[in-house]
Amino acid sequence: MRLIKERTSEYESFHKSLQYFTKKSEVKGDLRLINFEVQNTRSDLLEKYSFFINNLSAFHKKIQKTKNISELNLLFQEYVKRILNAKEIEVFLFVDSQRHLIPISRNAASLHVNTVNKIYKDGILDWVFESRKPTIIPDLNSDTINGSKLNQFIFPIYYTDTNYGLVSIMTSLSKISEDSLESNSINVLLGIIIPMIISFRQKESINKLYHELQIYQSKMQNDFDIYALGELAEGILEEIGEPLQVIMSLTDMLETENKKIDKQVTSNIKNQIKKVSELTNRLSKFSELNKPKLQKAQSCNLNKLVREFKNIINTSLQNLGLECELDLEENIPPILGDPKEIKQLLTSVFSLLKSASNKGGAFIIQTKYVKEQIVVSVFTTEQIESLSDYTDNSTNVNINFIKEIMKRSEGSAEFNSLPLKGTIIHLVFPLKRKLAI
Repeated sequence: MRLIKERTSEYESFHKSLQYFTKKSEVKGDLRLINFEVQNTRSDLLEKYSFFINNLSAFHKKIQKTKNISELNLLFQEYVKRILNAKEIEVFLFVDSQRHLIPISRNAASLHVNTVNKIYKDGILDWVFESRKPTIIPDLNSDTINGSKLNQFIFPIYYTDTNYGLVSIMTSLSKISEDSLESNSINVLLGIIIPMIISFRQKESINKLYHELQIYQSKMQNDFDIYALGELAEGILEEIGEPLQVIMSLTDMLETENKKIDKQVTSNIKNQIKKVSELTNRLSKFSELNKPKLQKAQSCNLNKLVREFKNIINTSLQNLGLECELDLEENIPPILGDPKEIKQLLTSVFSLLKSASNKGGAFIIQTKYVKEQIVVSVFTTEQIESLSDYTDNSTNVNINFIKEIMKRSEGSAEFNSLPLKGTIIHLVFPLKRKLAI
């Protein structure tokens, strides 16, 4: 059949249009039949890739703001649920020389925890760790006639070629390819969070070691004080004991040789000697006791002390029209010191700020961990005249008190106050203290 048109300027001959069509896509050559199903599949795949890339990008941005393992775990669970239809998602780490797996979430279901440890002890997970591939394991607790309602999707976790833990995902899916986009996306998420989890755990371990070090150092210091007190008491008792014996002997001799002496006088002398003797006996017993005195130096959480101090001065801040903002670095190590002295130190700093501030104004208290030191910084836009002409021979009571407290803490205080720049006060506390002997 021939079609005749009046206008043929845009007419395309039939034989030229054949280059886009053929019956089978397998036929070689330039002629190919357009398969709309393939086109739809490719479009869906591109859309799927775009979703997963956006999902990973958003996850990477958000984890930069996480401050601890709990926040990181919640974020990981949220983004995995965007990838898979999952009921429960838990990250387990090895403890006790890889004999037991514990979840990093405190709210993990006990049934989930017990199931994971049971299949690990039964050796079911051995192949998963050897193959290093994600594997689906049926959950026997939800097994029915028609099969398992839930399955465990296990992802092994490695660090420096050793078993570090696993991710267990309770899902209704019965089959997921290890090379699927979903599996690869979860592996990428794990690759992002595992170094951060290790970093958080190491930081917690370091803080715990610092805390224990300071406790033992404080105990040694107090035990040494007791030992020194015992040595001093022993020497004093020896010096007191001999004169008492001489006085008692002379009193007896006076009574024997002088019959006219007043017996009441000698009796009073003997009674006073007995009192002194009783006191020395008590002191002697005390020096022998291995009982520590009330500890002054102890492990202190500076963030906690700063928050408590702010609560104390809230009323004064309102009356003065001042604002106080806190910028405290999370999970900073504790320091060894006296909590009462640190609060007095903060009070002295506040007195300096209060004396210089007019009605209104603000200041910021910041804590930061810098090179084995904890720095407490106070920033204000007000100039403090007593700090502008600050010298080591300053007569300001608050400044001298701050310097003395920091000296006891083996730290330092830095002051800087200028008319246009305001005032900056740095209180530098060392994490390691010397043992005074």
